[in-house]
Amino acid sequence: MSIDGSPGRPSGILAGPGSPSLDLAPTGPPRVLVVDDEETVADLCQEFLSGEGYDLHVARSGEQAIRMLAQVRPDVILTDINMPGMTGLEVMRFAKEADPEVCVVVLTGHASTASAIDALRQGAYDYVTKPFDLEAVHKIIKSGLAHRRLRVLNRELIEELRRKNEILQHHEQELRERVRVATQQMTTLYEVGKEISANLELGPRLAVIGQKAAETTGARGAIVFLRRETENDFVAAASHGVPGLRTQPPPSFVEGQTDLGLAAMEHRPTRRAASGADRLEIPGLDDGAESVLAVPMVVESQVLGVLAVIDKPEGFTADDESFLALFASQSEIAVSNSQLFENTKSLDRLKSEFVAVVSHEIRTPLTSVKGAIELLTDDRYFENNDQQAKLLTIAHANTERLLTLIGDILDFSKLDSGSLSMHFERQRIEAVVTQAAQNLRTLLEERKIELSTVMASDLPDLMIDPNRIAQVVTNLLSNAIKFSPAEGQLEIMVENWEGMVRVGVRDHGEGISSENLPKLFQKFTQIDSTSTRRAGGTGLGLVICKGIVEQHGGQMRVESAVGEGSTFYFTLPPAPAATPTAAADAASIS
Repeated sequence: MSIDGSPGRPSGILAGPGSPSLDLAPTGPPRVLVVDDEETVADLCQEFLSGEGYDLHVARSGEQAIRMLAQVRPDVILTDINMPGMTGLEVMRFAKEADPEVCVVVLTGHASTASAIDALRQGAYDYVTKPFDLEAVHKIIKSGLAHRRLRVLNRELIEELRRKNEILQHHEQELRERVRVATQQMTTLYEVGKEISANLELGPRLAVIGQKAAETTGARGAIVFLRRETENDFVAAASHGVPGLRTQPPPSFVEGQTDLGLAAMEHRPTRRAASGADRLEIPGLDDGAESVLAVPMVVESQVLGVLAVIDKPEGFTADDESFLALFASQSEIAVSNSQLFENTKSLDRLKSEFVAVVSHEIRTPLTSVKGAIELLTDDRYFENNDQQAKLLTIAHANTERLLTLIGDILDFSKLDSGSLSMHFERQRIEAVVTQAAQNLRTLLEERKIELSTVMASDLPDLMIDPNRIAQVVTNLLSNAIKFSPAEGQLEIMVENWEGMVRVGVRDHGEGISSENLPKLFQKFTQIDSTSTRRAGGTGLGLVICKGIVEQHGGQMRVESAVGEGSTFYFTLPPAPAATPTAAADAASIS
């Protein structure tokens, strides 16, 4: 027989009253004390339980059981309730005083079941009604042993927890102080970080970094040195509280020179105080310094600069070094972002200059070339043979293409800078879509592509720039024609969709793989970037379309799969409801 949760047999207890203990590594069989004045019952229990491997002891009276407790130290007591002299309940009370975890099972007759229940209330583990099944008694004993084992284990775990709590309480004050200091540092860094982030320009940021580094460490002044890639040295870019700092030529140092150069070379803080009358050498300070703490600013294993604080009255401490290292790690990201911002502004200026050149130096003469070619192809003024006409047609087509490319670049530049003009008016989408399709009718006929248009009958008015939305539809249709097979089919769908008006252009061409879908709306990107690609262009068309749609408050997306064609969608919000005055004005105009 076996019971749940009893993998082993617990051993004995200490003899002293109120001092229970259990050696969880068993050293012998469990000890069972049977207390019963009926000789037959005691003998049966002794014979059966001894055969089950228990260390069994028998007492013929309650008094005898009390005398045996200290010597036997039982794990389980099996006692009759009603005995002459001392009762089973009194035996249980004595046993519980010596060992609160001892397992007591009481034996009772049918007539005294109430007494057994009272025994359970007083601490008995279970009771058995006479006559009883020895196998059932054995199960109860095994269950009781497992219960005792868990109780003692729980007591020892509680004692272990108490000891560990005492250790934790011993260090509580030290931990509180550390938390207080760390919280103060984090709060300071947070507040300083907000001030540093208030301005993205590099100069103001460096000034704030120098000021806060001196204030938070209690130093007289601070200097921020930044690396110059062209000279491979570090030059003073900002200072605070250092009036004697030379500015011409700008103070600088190289790795390994002075304490600042050592910090840059070893990628770790350097903290030093002057010895005697010899002051420390600081680049740009003729008089040097009494004390210095230099911390490198490192971004991706590259030393971006060195932050140096100088002359603290009582000297810099290890806590100053630790805090300034945290401050520098926070500042280096801000400085790196500002440098990237400065580079981006420089690139933006170059881009604007390039766009201006394209606009004034290329578009104007190209328009003149286009006009001259159109004049040459006019039969009223010039007679051209077939070869000449063919060449002029090619030249005209390429000038148109160049003007389109230049227009895309100009539109993108304006869109990127937020200066693309929009002229919104209350308009129906049907006329815009129809006109865009009509503009490409010649191209559709050349490719023998059939275009079908499906428009919902209950479309609302929109607030749109008709020319810009026509530009979007024309671009989507033009792309669909390019990537559709000859004699193919295209569809335009205009419908109400989730409170918006949705326009879709579907082709049945080659389709786009899932890994290439995210590239569609990246500027200057084409899915087919090989030298033999079929469709030319700048890769800006869809980017411009997406920008125009988003400026209208809509969104653009694509659904496509290889071999199944593509569908480009864009949504536009409906116009607000017209006021009665506006409606009356519109009616009077009509």
